[in-house]
This record gives sequence, structure tokens and C-alpha cells, in this order.
Amino acid sequence: MLEAVNLGYAYRSGPDIVRGVTLSLTAGQTIGIRGPSGCGKSTLGRLLAGYLTPQRGTVRIDGEPLGQGWCPVQYVHQSATFSVDPRWRIGRIIEEGWEPDEASREALGIPRSCYDRYPHEVSGGELQRICLLRAMAPQTRFLIADELTAMVDSITQVDIWRYLLDRCRKGLGIVAISHDEALLIRVADWAYRMEEGRLIALETGETTSTPAMAAG
Repeated sequence: MLEAVNLGYAYRSGPDIVRGVTLSLTAGQTIGIRGPSGCGKSTLGRLLAGYLTPQRGTVRIDGEPLGQGWCPVQYVHQSATFSVDPRWRIGRIIEEGWEPDEASREALGIPRSCYDRYPHEVSGGELQRICLLRAMAPQTRFLIADELTAMVDSITQVDIWRYLLDRCRKGLGIVAISHDEALLIRVADWAYRMEEGRLIALETGETTSTPAMAAG
């Protein structure tokens, strides 16, 4: 189980951008989080994945804090171009995390033949799938998908979410952060709205099921 307990975070001397957030996610479940720009969604995602250290509260996996080495919570956001080293070839970018087998590459439509290319030599949709493949090592138990498909075409969006929902059925937990309410209705088991750093459980009729926990 992935748990966040009373998280708080502020940048420099500014106000808290994440305020008293508590949530939990078990294997095979998907949480949706939406809200306006600047409300703290991406900061929360980075806290959950260990990119940022909470100034208050804790993030735990099965009751233990995130450790060293490969993090079981991986974070992938919409700007694939800024997620890779442009001087690295695709093969090096992918295998920075792990060495995917053929079935894993095929599931995301990434042929071995692209391994010798550079990021600028593939499309934005391809590069996003490459970043996702890099994150999907066997040790990955939870994925923070931060506007993951916001900048790709509709066909690529469907392909990516079909793959992710299949992985979810096999036990992957997902936090889906998006402005796209229709997408969250389709993919999330329950959903929250984030306002001024706090999570608010969506009302009946706004989500597909009942939230497990919300605080703020």
C-alpha cells in the first residue's frame, strides 16, 4: 500500500502548496486528481514519488518510508522532452532504468530499431511512450501519471491508457493527475479535486466510486 499522511510542502518562503494531504492507494487501484493549474497537483505527485521530501508528514510503502535504490513509486509527466538527456540515445535512456523484454517493448509500440536514435529523432508520442517504458520496471508498484497523455494525439492516448489499465489489472497502482475530467471518469476508481493544496473527495455522481480517504 502507498500511503501519504498529513503531507505539507512549501517552496522557499511562500505559503504551503500542499496542505495536510492524506491518502492511500492499494495495488490495482487508480486514484484521479484534478484541479486548476498551481493548486499543488504536480507537487503532490513529486512528493509521492520521492522527488521532493515532505516538510511535514510522511510517504510510506507498506508502512515503511521510501528507501534508496529503485523507487517503487515512479513519476512520469507530460513533458517527455524535459525528462530525457538529449545527448543520450533512446536505448541508453530506456535502459537507465531496466532492460525491457520484447513483450514490454511491443506493448508500448517501441521497436528495438529506435534504440540508436536520439530524442529529437522520434515523435512526441513516441518519446512519451519511451519515458513510460523506462519507468515500468518489474520493481515499479505505483505510477504517478501527471498529465501523462495531455500532449499526445487521441490514438496514442488510448494506446497508453489501454496498456496502463492492463497493468493495473495485474496489480499496478496509479495516481492519475489530469485536467481532463472525462479521462478521469473513464480510468479512475475514485477521484479528488485539489484546491489550494488540499484534496477534496468528489461528490456522488462526479466519480465512478467512493473515495477511500481524503483529508485537508
